[in-house]
Amino acid sequence: MTPEEAIRRLQQLETDRSNWASYWQDLANFCLPKKANIVEKKTNNPRLDFHHLFDNTAINSLKIMSAGFHSHLTNPSTKWFGLKMKDKNLMTEKAVKVWLQDVEDIIFTTLDSSNFDSIMQEFYEDTGVFGTGAIFEEEDIQDKVRFTMLPIGEIFIEEDYQGRVNRIFRKFEYTVQQAYDRWGDDAGQSVKKAIAEKSFNKTVAILHWIVPREKRVAGKEDALNMPYESKWINIADKHLIRESGFEEFPVAVGRFWKNTAERWGFSPAMGVLADIKMINAEKKILIRAAMKITDPPLALPQQGFIMPLNLNPSGLNYYNSQTKSDALQPLLTKGNIPVGIDMIRDVKESIEEGFFVPLFKAFSQITKQMTIPEVQRRISENMVLLGPVVGRFTQEVFDPIIIRTFNILFRNGFLPEPPESIQGQEFDVVYISLLAKAQRATEIVSLEKTLVTVGQVAGVLPNVLDKIDGDKIIDIVVDINGNNPEILRDQKEVEIIRQQRAEQQAKIDKQADMKVAAEIAEKVGATEKNLQPAGAGK
Repeated sequence: MTPEEAIRRLQQLETDRSNWASYWQDLANFCLPKKANIVEKKTNNPRLDFHHLFDNTAINSLKIMSAGFHSHLTNPSTKWFGLKMKDKNLMTEKAVKVWLQDVEDIIFTTLDSSNFDSIMQEFYEDTGVFGTGAIFEEEDIQDKVRFTMLPIGEIFIEEDYQGRVNRIFRKFEYTVQQAYDRWGDDAGQSVKKAIAEKSFNKTVAILHWIVPREKRVAGKEDALNMPYESKWINIADKHLIRESGFEEFPVAVGRFWKNTAERWGFSPAMGVLADIKMINAEKKILIRAAMKITDPPLALPQQGFIMPLNLNPSGLNYYNSQTKSDALQPLLTKGNIPVGIDMIRDVKESIEEGFFVPLFKAFSQITKQMTIPEVQRRISENMVLLGPVVGRFTQEVFDPIIIRTFNILFRNGFLPEPPESIQGQEFDVVYISLLAKAQRATEIVSLEKTLVTVGQVAGVLPNVLDKIDGDKIIDIVVDINGNNPEILRDQKEVEIIRQQRAEQQAKIDKQADMKVAAEIAEKVGATEKNLQPAGAGK
């Protein structure tokens, strides 16, 4: 794809996305004013436009929702993901489990030392308002990896035939100085000219696209033969600035909710936008009504008072003494403030429910005093709403980020050498955050009910216990709870321990049998002696 072809493709994508862009601008105006520059561009010294904002329910609800997702899904203080081999037989080896545990710790530490946490907070806000968020992950010399939240107004995405985002076009602006600092003379003639004219703050439009590479030279592993191509273009000059590549698609694009026919996501803010506009209108009316009551309009005679009127406290007003004039008096209004407050309260609750505020408050209200069934019931009820969202985030965002981070660390020699048994094998990412575990919490509840029922049946038919594999039960519970695999012994160690126990028990049983036999023999001998006739032994 030549620069000219890429620019034409960008123009088509801009046309296709125009309706979404105006929609996002409307959403940002009411929910995320700091990013309300999608269609309405900000100046160099922007002032946030609040002329239409009279209520901050949506803004606060968005903050609570994004903080809730961050705390319960990607909490930086606790490990929220794990690794396991796709081949379950390999997970019986303790060396494999320990290696996976070490890799998990290194990845978690790498993410924690980078800007991942701050970017995720921004990601949850973006998806909560716009329905779509894009995170760009690059290699970094200092932090190993570095993340950038791509503004929704700058990106254009395309999907493959399976609905996965595999192409991204980003149109953004650099100042001439920024472009020259990054690329020097390669930035293009327009940049060189502006530098010569000392127009350092003049802006230049840049196009960056990342798409699957269509042609690769077999055997070559340089930047120009990687699976994904990356090109930077000076749009004004139609000039290719630089070309490189990536081993993996470096942008994780997450959608909050998504329809099959749409590439862009839908957000909680979209679902309550009507309520958001309504509560702002109601709040504006209520403010005006309260102001009329506290500072009512005045009824003035047509003639008599000398203007202008002084309505300040202790102010003096003069009138013509020859004019018969009525007194200056307030004009009473009959606004119903309580009704307005009730209307606002109802709409506010609707907005908060749309942003899952009651749900996250329910999680925060789980205490140690609650019984396990109460906690499980509360989590299960709430996960009905969040389950699809958590599943989509894990597939579209967390999986790509963790796998790419693993590959970056592995390529640069930051991971320990894997055991021979897993060389060339594939692994899966599992999630152990509160929300992720809550999705599987019902499995433990079902398992407990099953074991209770089996125990009751075993009281009548003991041989039904032969049907239950206790080792598998322990493995499943540890996996669901996300416990450290080091607490489990290797299967070979378990077999040795059980064999030793069986041998020890056999010795004990043998000794017991010998003791019983000796006691029997002693009793038999005593009996025979007692049965002998008197004087038989003489």
